[in-house]
This record gives sequence, C-alpha cells and structure tokens, in this order.
Amino acid sequence: MEQAELKDVTVSEDQDKNTITLGGTVHSDEAKAKAADVAKAAANTRIIANEISVQPVGSQSEAKDVASNLDDAIEKNYKAALISSGLEKQHVNFKAKNGVLTLTGSVRNANDRQHAEKLAAGIPNVQQVLNQIEVRR
Repeated sequence: MEQAELKDVTVSEDQDKNTITLGGTVHSDEAKAKAADVAKAAANTRIIANEISVQPVGSQSEAKDVASNLDDAIEKNYKAALISSGLEKQHVNFKAKNGVLTLTGSVRNANDRQHAEKLAAGIPNVQQVLNQIEVRR
C-alpha cells in the first residue's frame, strides 16, 4: 500500500472473523479500487472490507460530509428494512462506514442471517455488505 496514491491507506486484520479492513483516504475511486485489488491479491481466502474514504483534492471537507450523510442514510434505510421484514426483534446490529454496511449480532437461523444480508445489499448507496452475524444455537 506504500505506492504513491495509497500511502494514506490503513490495513487491519481480524483473524477471528477472517477479515482484512482497508481504511484511510485516497483521492479517487480508481485509487480505492487499486487498493482493494492489491489487498485481494495478498489476502488469500480472507474477506476484504473496503472502508477507504474517497476525498478528491480540494474537496476533502465536502467529501467527508457527503460520506457521513450517506452512511447515516444507509443505517436509517437498513433499520427501516429490518422493521418491515420483522427482523428488528432479532439481535442484528449494523454500522455503515464509507458505503460498507457491517452486520453483527445474532439471529435464530441461517435463513434469517441470509435475509438480513440480502436486505442490506438492497439498500441504496451500499457498496459492500460484511455479514458477521452469528446463528444462535
């Protein structure tokens, strides 16, 4: 990630969840995609969560505000989707960051887990769903 446009990208690993999370900032969508490609090449079977913020040069402040508002909207829309599907009574937690909607918590069965992920994927502006929901036994 030390390449010119990727020097502000951070990489963290969660071995328990088999996940590598990319964070930080870049100046273009192309650089964000390039960082994901570099991570995927090195990740083997691990899941890549690309939470990199795209902040074009000269528009960093506006880009942060837009991303924050989009993440808030994603969370509100997902909460509404959980309520309308009856899944709000399960223990589904969620957090949006730069278009990545991470699902955690627990549900009764694998069908509920899959349904929660499918709902998340259908929310406007969600670029990636990271499903870490556990099925209660």
